Amino acid sequence: MVEKAPIEYFDRYSGEIRREKIYGERWLRWVYGNPLGRLTLWLFFRRGFFSSWYGRRMASPESRSRIEPFIREYGINSEEFADEVSSYSSFNDFFVRRLKPSARPIDEDEKTAVFPADGRHLGFADISARDAIFAKGQSFTLPRLFGSSEASAPYEKGTLVISRLCPLDYHRFHFPVSGKVSSPNLINGCLQSVNPIALRKNLAILWGNK
Repeated sequence: MVEKAPIEYFDRYSGEIRREKIYGERWLRWVYGNPLGRLTLWLFFRRGFFSSWYGRRMASPESRSRIEPFIREYGINSEEFADEVSSYSSFNDFFVRRLKPSARPIDEDEKTAVFPADGRHLGFADISARDAIFAKGQSFTLPRLFGSSEASAPYEKGTLVISRLCPLDYHRFHFPVSGKVSSPNLINGCLQSVNPIALRKNLAILWGNK
């Protein structure tokens, strides 16, 4: 049976609980909540070839026709864009849009950590205060997230923030604090949605996605 529970979040600006408007919600609920949908996911949608095909489709000039309807449907504020909507050459070009610096003022105090991206955020002040993080009967630990106990050790008493972006969000990440980038680690996994509809079925997406 396909799960119908809404995705809700707390809006820090209004102080209200809001229901998230999900891009492709019916499709996501079918793929992750229906046995036939999950089979289709395993056979096609999480595979690299599907992602490559869809990426090429969204990079085509024809995909420009999707931009303005998408902006209207999801109430995206185009006044924040650094470029005119008409200047985007494809939907992908719009997807990786830049914003005006004034759209996201950044605190200049080096002691302040800022959110790295637009999105929905889940924070844990002290990750060492819990053995694992649970969601819908599933759990994940820092060693799982980092791939090993050795890699996760420096962060055992740290603060954890999970930022989830959805398709309508500004899709550029910024460093939340000053620092030095250590060695990156490529996770050679599948490509799956990180929407809660998917995570409720398989929390391992958090540490297994490419």
